[in-house]
This record gives sequence, structure tokens and C-alpha cells, in this order.
Amino acid sequence: MTLAIGFIMVIELCERVGYYTFQSTQKSWLQNQGYSNASSSSMNQVFGLLSYVSCFFGGWLAETPLGRYRTIMALVAVYVAGCFLAAIATHLGIESVPLYFVGTFFFIALGTGGIKPNVCTFGADQIDPALPDVDKRKESFFMYFYLMINVGCLIAFGFLANVATAGLPGLIP
Repeated sequence: MTLAIGFIMVIELCERVGYYTFQSTQKSWLQNQGYSNASSSSMNQVFGLLSYVSCFFGGWLAETPLGRYRTIMALVAVYVAGCFLAAIATHLGIESVPLYFVGTFFFIALGTGGIKPNVCTFGADQIDPALPDVDKRKESFFMYFYLMINVGCLIAFGFLANVATAGLPGLIP
């Protein structure tokens, strides 16, 4: 596996950890801010919808002269900015719902739309078709790529969602 493919795997892992952590904690945080169960559930579903609908924009943008690489890099930066905005918005003492909505519903959703439809095929493109057993190498890439998605989901739902909603006794209130 090349260094480029390793970076692609790390980007996918981080994106999935971030996305699933926000997806899994959003409802609880919104309820803590005074939203009803129904409203917070609806907002959580809208976040997921915006994240997946924005994939059409990200796929289209990658096919323009901007290209897949620049699309991924630009929208990864947008995604990271959204994570920082949402993290600041949820910090004790700040707890700004409007800032949180801008971070998650705009920046993270838009960033997801640039990463999700493009990074997988971009990673497969890094495998030289002239190499022997190229099909086996691509199969291996897709297997590890899918593994990164699932590991990210496991970290987000199995650990970070619990820490974000219940704390970590002795370390995080």
C-alpha cells in the first residue's frame, strides 16, 4: 500500500469518526438545549439527509475542471472547519445552537458531500494499472477502505458517543 492510499484511509477513518459522533450525539445535545424529543430527532434526520444529498454536489464538483483531488482537499477543509465550529459551539459556557447548526448542517454536511462520493474512487485510482495483480490490489484497497468505515463507526458509537453524552468518570465530567 502506498503512502497516498494510507492518507486516504486515515481521511476516511477520521471523517467517519466525526460524522458518526455528531450523528449519535446530536439528539441528546439538542434536547439539553431545550429541543423536544421530536424536534431533536427531526433535526438529526435533516443532518443525515443534508450530508447524503450534498454528495450530488461533491460528485458533480469533482467532474468539473477543479477535479477530484482539489474537491476532496477543499471539502475536507470545510469539514474540519465545521467540526471546529460545532466543537466550540458545544463547549460549556458557550453552548451556541446557531453556531452548532452552521458547523454541522452546513460545513460538515457539505464536507461529507465532497468526501463520500470521491475519496473511494480516488483511492482506487492510486493503484497503478500496470502493476501485476492489479485486481487483487484494488480488492484489498476496497476491503481496507470498508474496514476504516466500520472502525470509525465503532470508535464513534462505541466510545465517543458515550463520552460525549455521559462523560468519562474521573477525566471528563
